[in-house]
Amino acid sequence: MLVQTHFPKKLAPHRYDSYLASGWFRGSVMLYKVDLLCVDSGVFGVVNIRLNLDQHELKKSQRKRMARADRKFTTTVKPCVLDAIGDAQEALYDQQKHRFQGFVHGTLREYLASGFPHTVFDTYELCVYDGERLAAVSYFDFGDRSMASLIGLQDPAYQTHGLGIYTMLCEIEFGKQRGMRWYYPGYVFDEPSPFDYKLDLGQMEYYTPTKRWGSHKKFDPTLTRAHRLRLEMNALSSALKAEDLPHDILLYPFFSLGFMAHWSLEFVTLPMFVELVNRKGKRQIVGFEPLRQVFIVMDVQEASPESIMIDMDYRTQTGDSSASCTEILRCKMPLIQSTSVEGVIDFLNMFKAQ
Repeated sequence: MLVQTHFPKKLAPHRYDSYLASGWFRGSVMLYKVDLLCVDSGVFGVVNIRLNLDQHELKKSQRKRMARADRKFTTTVKPCVLDAIGDAQEALYDQQKHRFQGFVHGTLREYLASGFPHTVFDTYELCVYDGERLAAVSYFDFGDRSMASLIGLQDPAYQTHGLGIYTMLCEIEFGKQRGMRWYYPGYVFDEPSPFDYKLDLGQMEYYTPTKRWGSHKKFDPTLTRAHRLRLEMNALSSALKAEDLPHDILLYPFFSLGFMAHWSLEFVTLPMFVELVNRKGKRQIVGFEPLRQVFIVMDVQEASPESIMIDMDYRTQTGDSSASCTEILRCKMPLIQSTSVEGVIDFLNMFKAQ
């Protein structure tokens, strides 16, 4: 599956460890597993990473960073009480959420709990104060021997102090004191991205395509589904150009809806597609489905507002959605599947000749 979701009603600490070790993330009140994401300028492979705290030592530069911050700021760590999340924390989230990409919760409380009064997760809050002013805050979960970093927020006025890295280093040191073995800081992409700062925290392992953990230094981006998807869509684009068919490749961030079992509609599961026809109520698209590794041509229609409710905004980093389809589409009729670009072109030529 490209996307898997699970909404646990209860979760023992050792079970949370198992989920994290199997490539799952926490998202609000659910656990999810995803192979690729549509963000900003393209589709990228999601690469889970973790740090072995039993073998971790702060680098000299990290010790200096922490010493500088410790002299200026006061840090507190305590269990997170949702009702106690204050206006200062919400203000930091509101200031920072414009930087987020993809599906964005409206408030910090929604980010952590989606409106529920509590969750099954053992969540902690780390606050960094300059006097009485909240300069940064981060949230992380504990399992039995594992911990997962969720989100870090800092006041833009303190940007030069690097408090985003500082809070993660504080989480790591706090985890060591608690006897944790694994620190999960989320993910990086299969191509260089702004998330790569996480790799500087220490010697990272990554979750391999064979469902094992290995040194990130040996990571091969050509083995990801996202890499194959980009190659196939570029080949499709070249073939369409050769046929004098003008087109744009559109990102489709809502592809994950098609993998959620509780929806009764057949939502489009293509992370990228080319719109072949969009006139007089007829819409036809073609794209590469990376799970089954086939091209699919299908008639689609926009899903009615009553068919789905999403209490989150979708946004790109630049705010320019011209390269993305931000309508939720359902498959009206699949026309063909083909393992090759040539099969798609043959179908289109046959369709055009009719």
